[in-house]
Amino acid sequence: MIILKTLRWDNCFSYGRDNILDLNDSNLTQLVGTNGMGKSSIPLIIEEVLFNKNSKGIKKQEIQNRFVNDGYSINLTFQVDDNDYEIDVSRKASIKCKLYKNGDDISSHTATNTYKTVQDLLGLDFKTFTQLVYQNTNTSLQFLTATDTNRKKFLIDLLKLEEYVEFFDIFKEAARDISFEVNNLNGKSDTIVKWLDENKLESTNILPVLNLPKFSEKDENYLQILRNDFEKISERNKKIIDNNFIKEQLGEYENSEHRLFKGDYIDLDAMLQKHGTYSSKLSEAQAHMDKLSELDGQCPTCEQEIDGEKLEQLNIDYLNARTNAHNNIVVLNEQMEKARDNNKQVVIRDNHQREYESLIRDWDNGLDSQILDGDKLSSQIDELSSKIANIRTEIENVSASNLVAERHNTRISIIQEQSEGMETQLEEVVAALGKIEEQATHLEILKKAFSTNGLLAYKIENLVKDLEDLTNEYLAELSSGRFSLEFVVTNDKLNVEITDNSKVVDILALSSGELARVNTATLLAIRKLMSSISSSRINTLFLDEIISVLDDEGKEKLVEILLGEELNTYLVSHGWTHPLLAKIEVIKEDNISRLE
Repeated sequence: MIILKTLRWDNCFSYGRDNILDLNDSNLTQLVGTNGMGKSSIPLIIEEVLFNKNSKGIKKQEIQNRFVNDGYSINLTFQVDDNDYEIDVSRKASIKCKLYKNGDDISSHTATNTYKTVQDLLGLDFKTFTQLVYQNTNTSLQFLTATDTNRKKFLIDLLKLEEYVEFFDIFKEAARDISFEVNNLNGKSDTIVKWLDENKLESTNILPVLNLPKFSEKDENYLQILRNDFEKISERNKKIIDNNFIKEQLGEYENSEHRLFKGDYIDLDAMLQKHGTYSSKLSEAQAHMDKLSELDGQCPTCEQEIDGEKLEQLNIDYLNARTNAHNNIVVLNEQMEKARDNNKQVVIRDNHQREYESLIRDWDNGLDSQILDGDKLSSQIDELSSKIANIRTEIENVSASNLVAERHNTRISIIQEQSEGMETQLEEVVAALGKIEEQATHLEILKKAFSTNGLLAYKIENLVKDLEDLTNEYLAELSSGRFSLEFVVTNDKLNVEITDNSKVVDILALSSGELARVNTATLLAIRKLMSSISSSRINTLFLDEIISVLDDEGKEKLVEILLGEELNTYLVSHGWTHPLLAKIEVIKEDNISRLE
């Protein structure tokens, strides 16, 4: 029997310092508080101090209260058989773990080894411990409403029947390996038979290998000499043709009319400046005339009458000014156009001159203009090339024929040798296939024995009967004898059947209150069954939000049941309380939780 006694902790989750909980003080205690207060954190703290991990997978840096940031510590006293133990854990930069037995330090050199000692003392693995100490309605509800496969998996995990599954997996894997090997051997056999069929020799005759014709290197060297001489003639003729062309172009440049042009380049900037001046005078005269035309005989500034003769004279003056500016612009445009034409001719002449000078530099005056004759040399090259090509073709034909013969002869030799080896391999594969197929038959028998429909099904069926009896004991109390539950095994399927006053009903047809009583009874039964089959028993149980789904009558019935259990049970709820039960309230102020 494991008796958890006193839990002390500092700065864990939402809690601050100096928190104490007597786990062996009362048979039934109410743990009350709103959401986020830290009620459900207490079982996690117990898990952390005993196993260095928690069922929610919260990381170590998240266990420390982030508003305190001063590390955390946990201390738990407990009793196993007749011995008193104390475990003290603290964590800042690193974790420290001390274990005491009857006041003596029995800690190991490392925290990891100390935790291993704790687990050996408890005789419980982490999963079993958490299921015995902490329960909620999801546990039973998932079991009751699950599929047949998932329901069996739940029982396997719950009742620690993994060994059967492990054996099944081992045999299944072995059978898969054997099957793979059988397929592999069959594949090898098929491959060998196919190869022997495809490589049957229709003929074993050996083909002759011919001698190669002799090739004259003297002809090859002479051909290269002729080609070099012909290349030199070709290069010479190319230079002559290019030089003659340059000479022809020089004649055309010397007679070009552009070369005779004698004008100089004219700067247009001064003309453009005058053009801008005349354009401004033209615009200014036009603007004055427009303003005079808008006057109605009265000055717009002083509002006095304007002399008509004076106004007419001003119009004449501005008109003359506009006409003179316009005429000057016309004359200047003609001059600018002539200047642009002149400059174009100057550019063309200068470009021609540069091209002419470039041709003079490229022209070779001493080079003969007569093209050299290379026809005789070309004919010699063609004749000798044809001779050499014919010899090479003959050599290639003989080489190809010899290659075919050599491949044929080699293939016959190889196939004859490989066929003997293949036939030997085929005999070995057939023998191995017979042995491994016998092994596959034995493994298939073992696999069926340890499948969910074999020994495991038999074990589950017997344990399910115990679970059914325990569930109905609790359900009879919670429902005043109205409801009962039966696990029905049909065609290897595990189904749940609910009876309401001897009438079978679908579990999904139950009201929320009715379903809550069934769930609660199943939950308590699961915990009791686990405790009975476990090598160790434990005195502490946290029931999280179980009462929240029960009506008032169901809550009272649950309290009566729990008071009759040999357990120190904590009813975790948002606010429901029972006047006759001990109560601990979780309060949070300034982000720090505490017990009251």
